[in-house]
Amino acid sequence: MTSSSTPVTFPLIAKFDKDFRPTVSLAQSDAEAKLRDEEVSIEPPEELGVSRYDVVRVPSNFPTEDDLIHGAVTIPGHEGEKERTIMFWGVFDGHEGWEMSTKLRVSLMEYVSRELKSAFQTPSSETSEDAISKAIEIAFERLDDDVMNAGAAAVKASLPLSEALSDLTLTYAGSCALLGIYDPFSCLLRVACVGDSRAVLGQRKEDGKWQTIALSADQNLDNESEASRLHAEHPNEPDMIEDNTVLGMYITRAFGNGRWKYSTEIQKLMKDNYFARSPRSASLTPPYLTAKPVVSMTEVQPGKDFMILASDGLWNRMNSEQAVLLVGKWLDKKSSPETSKADAPKQSPYSQRIGSDVPPRSQMTAWEVHAESIIVVDDNAATHLARNALGGADEELFRGMLTFRAPFSRNIRDDITVQVVFFGSRTAGP
Repeated sequence: MTSSSTPVTFPLIAKFDKDFRPTVSLAQSDAEAKLRDEEVSIEPPEELGVSRYDVVRVPSNFPTEDDLIHGAVTIPGHEGEKERTIMFWGVFDGHEGWEMSTKLRVSLMEYVSRELKSAFQTPSSETSEDAISKAIEIAFERLDDDVMNAGAAAVKASLPLSEALSDLTLTYAGSCALLGIYDPFSCLLRVACVGDSRAVLGQRKEDGKWQTIALSADQNLDNESEASRLHAEHPNEPDMIEDNTVLGMYITRAFGNGRWKYSTEIQKLMKDNYFARSPRSASLTPPYLTAKPVVSMTEVQPGKDFMILASDGLWNRMNSEQAVLLVGKWLDKKSSPETSKADAPKQSPYSQRIGSDVPPRSQMTAWEVHAESIIVVDDNAATHLARNALGGADEELFRGMLTFRAPFSRNIRDDITVQVVFFGSRTAGP
């Protein structure tokens, strides 16, 4: 046997860098780009009664667990009325994964549209306005029932793991849902809420000041009506509520979340065969969570009102009144463009506050909007809210908030999704 005299060379398989850092400090321009990466402003056709709406999503989780929808759909008229086009906006804040919030983005409006068409084609003693609200409620519950029933069927049929998981992953995850539907014909705005995402209306009063009108109520145990409902549905279960949670869940309504809805029998099969977690010992009479929405109805004043819909990533940093005032300041800036960044209050840099009585980590995780932190520099009203939730005028804190990457970023900030809707004609603003 002859051997080749050609030398064998090996490729370089590794490079060594003693200065490698997995997290790179963001310059202000990089932080700005990250904040605005998923922003959009849309001007719908004039006849839809909305001059403009602004949207932004700022992920923290990877993949992000927040999702959203916006657009318009045509529905039939009620008992001889002409068909009409309605606008919709949805914010879906997922937990235990992204799967359920994505399902809502893909499917919820299909369910709602189908129920609306069915309601208007069926003779009923209900008024058309009552029929719309009822159809929204039915659509929410039907979608969740379909998801949960498909998962349970997969478990009972003992499907192979890969096949069963295509249905079960939706039940392992969960999501809040916030859906706003506006009918420009009647100027009626409906908001359907499941969970603790929140919608508020900002309304300019005659004296020029802004009034905050709640369009939804957070569905958690701080909400007395939710706590009373749970106790009435599950009497004599003292261990159901602990540490202000429902068997470990901070919200009282959600899509998905089979661990709070399935029977103990189904949950045990899921654990034994499909890697689910063990049933909770205090789970005696499920379901404990529901996807039945609370639907509000409000008459909008075009040209005077705007709506904010947002996941709790925003509301963890500001209250409803602050959000409305922030959008009010944004509108004032648009009408008086001479106001500049230089006019903003100066906030002491984050690094100068290190060593104060409050530990730095607490300063960041517990940080909330306050008067000295407010800044108005964005062309997009939703981005304006997100910026002020992430440090505002304190550029060092703002950069720091956005420098954190998943998974650790979730300890600092949640996914933030915001939609701001301005009602009225474009000639009137914003």
